Amino acid sequence: MKKLLFVLISSLATIGLTAQDKPSGITKFYVDGGVGLASQSGVFASLGGTAVLQNNWLASMSFYSIDINPKNLPSDYEPAYDMIFLFAFPDAMPSVKMSMLNFTGGKLFPLGRKAWITAEAGLSVVSGDEFQFTSQKVEGDWFHTSSNYSTQTTRHTTVGAMLRTDFNWAFTPYLGLSVGGFVNMNSIQSPVGVEFKLIAGMLNTKKKSAK
Repeated sequence: MKKLLFVLISSLATIGLTAQDKPSGITKFYVDGGVGLASQSGVFASLGGTAVLQNNWLASMSFYSIDINPKNLPSDYEPAYDMIFLFAFPDAMPSVKMSMLNFTGGKLFPLGRKAWITAEAGLSVVSGDEFQFTSQKVEGDWFHTSSNYSTQTTRHTTVGAMLRTDFNWAFTPYLGLSVGGFVNMNSIQSPVGVEFKLIAGMLNTKKKSAK
């Protein structure tokens, strides 16, 4: 996945140079970075880039790093804990670490010079953990008490489908804010999220000059 992230960053730089060389073919180009909340008590960070072409068609690449509860976490799961000076310190809850590299395309819908909505769909390369929980007897002593479940994790990589939409507002010709949502459907775990992003680039908010 690190190689895929390198490809993403390299591709964004290439698109940025292309946007500078051929402004007539790309009406907007911007990169974004954001954070958000996902289903199953998930949190995530994102990095991406979008090129808007003629007729408001767009192409986008993005990378998401997600920390989310396992979809099969038992409702009665109790973590192990250690006793130190009569204080209990529980272990961290099981957490799925997911990475998603997305290649999407879609359409931009203008709401004036400074605001627009985007709708996108595409494919993802998804890497993440899968948990297996097995009920077990709780054992302990004065210093440590075990969980009521043993866990095993395996790492998988698969292909998923990405759907997302964003509302974007440019407060300068080069900087803006974005809020949106996404769903990624894959065989490991399918998160649904809401994100808040800072966007920067060629946002093309200037008025057209009169002929």
